[in-house]
Amino acid sequence: MNSYKLLFDWQISMPDNWQGEYDKESGQYIFYPNNSDLTIRITPFHAEREGMLAPREVMEDAYIRTVPVSARQRNLDFCIPSGFEAKIYEDVLTKDSNTIYVVYVGYYSAGELLSISVWSTNKDEGEQALNVLNTIRK
Repeated sequence: MNSYKLLFDWQISMPDNWQGEYDKESGQYIFYPNNSDLTIRITPFHAEREGMLAPREVMEDAYIRTVPVSARQRNLDFCIPSGFEAKIYEDVLTKDSNTIYVVYVGYYSAGELLSISVWSTNKDEGEQALNVLNTIRK
C-alpha cells in the first residue's frame, strides 16, 4: 500500500498497483488501478472565517448539495475518523450506453469536509474499492 498525504492533513493508502494524481483545476485527487475503469475522486475542503470554523451542519449541507438527487442514501459499513460524521449514497448512471455505479461518501466536522466518489462500470469492483476508505486518517 502506498500512503498519500492530501490537503488539510488527510491521509489515505492505496494499493501498490494504483496510480494517483492531483488535479489543481478541480482540487481533486484522482486514484485508479492499472487496467481498470475504476476511479476514486477525493476532494478535501476546509472552511473558516476570521479563525472560526464553519459549523458541522454547514459542512454536512455542503456535502449533501454535491450528491445528485437521484442517489440513494445507504448504511455506512466502514471506519469513520474520530471526531467526524459521515454519509454515503449510491447511484447508477448511464453514459454512452454504459452503466456506471457511483458511490458518494462525505466525512464532515466543523470546518472540515472530505468528499469522495467511487466510479466503476463493475459494481463489485467499486464496492471492493470502498475498503480503501478504512485507511483514511485525519
